[in-house]
Amino acid sequence: MKNWAVIAPKVPPAAHPGLEKIVRAYQGQIRLSPPRRSKWGDFRWVAGEPTRISINRDLAPEAFLITLLHELAHAQVQAWDARDHLPHGPEWQRRYRDLLRPFLDHDVFSLPVARALRRSLGQPKASCGADPDLLKALQADRPTAGPTLESLPLGTSFKTRDGRVFRKGTKRRTRFECVEVSTGRTFAVHPLMEVTPLPTA
Repeated sequence: MKNWAVIAPKVPPAAHPGLEKIVRAYQGQIRLSPPRRSKWGDFRWVAGEPTRISINRDLAPEAFLITLLHELAHAQVQAWDARDHLPHGPEWQRRYRDLLRPFLDHDVFSLPVARALRRSLGQPKASCGADPDLLKALQADRPTAGPTLESLPLGTSFKTRDGRVFRKGTKRRTRFECVEVSTGRTFAVHPLMEVTPLPTA
C-alpha cells in the first residue's frame, strides 16, 4: 500500500522507526484532506469496504502524528474490539494510549507537547482541540492572526471570524461561557479561539 509514502513526509523523522510498521500493518486507506476548520482527521468504516483515514494536509508534523495515532486507534477498535463501543470510550482510550506511549519515550515530540500528552494519558480527549494545554503546546510556534479569547479581560466584547459578536463570561472547566449579543444565548467558547476585541461602549 502507498500509505507510508503518504505519511512519511508529514510526521517527525524521529517517529519513522516505530511508525512505519504500524502504518504498513493498517489495511485501509490513508489520504490527505484539504484543511478543515471543524476537525483535523477522521476515520470511516463501511461494511464490506476498506476503512479510510483522512488527515488535514496542513497540520504541523507533531499535530499530524497525534491525529494519525488518534485515527489508527479508531481503526484498531473497529477491527479488534466489541461492536457496542462508544466512539471515544474505554476501548479507544486504551488503544490510543498503547499507540502513543512508545513515541513519548523516544524524544519524538517537543518537551511542551510531550508534557501535555503525558498529562492527558489518563483520560485522552476526543480531539486535540478539546485539550487546551495540548493545543497551546502544538500552536506555540505558530504565529497567531490576533489575540485569543483567554487573553481578553472578563466582560470584553469580541467578534469571531464569522462576524458574530459575543461578550466574554466566566470560565467553566476548560471553556469560557460567552453570551452572543444578538440573541442572548450562551455558548461555551474555546480559550484559544482567535478573536477581534471590540471597543467598549
